[in-house]
Amino acid sequence: MIIVRLTYYSRNRVDRSSGPINDPIHDILIESVANNRRDDITGALIHDDKWFAQALEGPDAMVSAAFERILRDPRHCDVRLIKMQPVAQRRFAACWMACIPRSEDNADLFRHHCESERFDPQLMRADRLGDLIEAVVARMPRHHGKAAWTGGSVTNAA
Repeated sequence: MIIVRLTYYSRNRVDRSSGPINDPIHDILIESVANNRRDDITGALIHDDKWFAQALEGPDAMVSAAFERILRDPRHCDVRLIKMQPVAQRRFAACWMACIPRSEDNADLFRHHCESERFDPQLMRADRLGDLIEAVVARMPRHHGKAAWTGGSVTNAA
């Protein structure tokens, strides 16, 4: 089976009127984990209040179907496919979906990879965006080899 990695970014259009941003993001996470387990997709989503950037890995047809759902999802707009390519191995094999917000704990990674204080994936090269996603996931808390569940911000349901 050929595994592909798809990387994209989109504008974050999560409705914040119903409460803190983490609640709607948590809903995205729960849906993603369920779908990804079913479809053998792994990946990671990083975000701030303006942007989402995500890498998805898995069988070509399943990753393509997941991306089509994202294109129709009103919580995303201005979705831009950055790269889709076959890969020898998964970068995020341990995560059905890691979901990590930009925070003080990882702000240095964003500054380094964005070469700016501002996270704007429109201004980043595809490889830099992929490297940022990987670096942020690599830094997330781990417990017994699995990512910690901390208030819906970070998970590993594998």
